[in-house]
Amino acid sequence: MNQRKAAKITGIALLTMTVLAIFSIGYAYEQFDNSKNYELLINIINHNMVLYQSMIIGILFIIILDFIVSYTLYKYFEKKNKKTALLSGVIRGVYTVTFGIATFYLTKNLNPNELTNQLIKSNFEQFQTIWNSGLIIFGFHIILVGYLMKSHSEIPKTLSYITLIAGASYVATSLLKIEHPNSEMTNTLIMILALPMTLGELGLAVWLLIKGGKKVLL
Repeated sequence: MNQRKAAKITGIALLTMTVLAIFSIGYAYEQFDNSKNYELLINIINHNMVLYQSMIIGILFIIILDFIVSYTLYKYFEKKNKKTALLSGVIRGVYTVTFGIATFYLTKNLNPNELTNQLIKSNFEQFQTIWNSGLIIFGFHIILVGYLMKSHSEIPKTLSYITLIAGASYVATSLLKIEHPNSEMTNTLIMILALPMTLGELGLAVWLLIKGGKKVLL
């Protein structure tokens, strides 16, 4: 796989994952993970089963694309720094496996009539705890990607610094979510760091699609 092909696949995959995440995690998941009214969870899922199933399908596609990006990012950066690129890819792969394990707990709620509201709530909590643990791993992957970007002369330095900040933000906010899941400080910090966390990979995705791997004309 040449560098341009790796860049295009990575860019398309990252942008597709962003759209899927907005729907599956940003919208659909929020309709079900309602800790204040957990005694209604069986009814909520039953009345919105198509949405719940669509959420699971969206997440499964994200997991597949994450594995693809683990490989294509490695292929893109391997000529510059093979060891760091490989480590970055492996770490993202570990995160993806962790995310898959977390998602298993969401699939356990596909038959809500066989469960209690408390058990459904517990499955949502397990998903959140395992996923946030995985996002700490993901944060270190993003930090390594930022480092690889910084050593890549063609990638704008500003974008690499944003990615480094994004990686540190993932680590910090995920640790806080585990230790203080519903605290005001956690929610405030997440709001503050949401922009660099979003712009990190998204900016890289756009750059890879437009310029990544293209030969520089002298």
